[in-house]
Amino acid sequence: MAQSKAHEVDRYLAKPSPAHRVFLIYGPDTGLVSERATALAKASGADLSDPFATIRIDADDAAADPARLADEAHTVSMFGGQRLVWVKGSTQKNLANAIQPLLDLPPEDALVIIEAGDLKKSAPMRTRIEKSTAGMALPCYADQAKALGLVNEVYPDQ
Repeated sequence: MAQSKAHEVDRYLAKPSPAHRVFLIYGPDTGLVSERATALAKASGADLSDPFATIRIDADDAAADPARLADEAHTVSMFGGQRLVWVKGSTQKNLANAIQPLLDLPPEDALVIIEAGDLKKSAPMRTRIEKSTAGMALPCYADQAKALGLVNEVYPDQ
């Protein structure tokens, strides 16, 4: 399965696998989701200021036109180099149909980053990415006092 445990995400982001081309960054901590997506985007090698190298797509638009995501990811860069397709926004629509072609035929010269909110384990988009060798699901949860080593210091009753 292509998923990382919440406490392993930062280590994975420091050295992402080149086999993974589609990234789902999700969780209830939207600030952390955005922060980690930005870190991955910067590490992608794509020029984030170039609108031809970094394509930003609203999640609603990607869900409304499922073929657009694959079209953008498989478009060859006019000037060469890595491309990035970055999907942001909260949508009530399911993006699973839009990402399936990317998981079946991963892009060679592009990375796809999808920011999402809290997803259940059974959410179609999450399960498809977790089962794929081309995708990686990266959860983002707020730090617990125990994980920070503060249980006995700040919260002695826990």
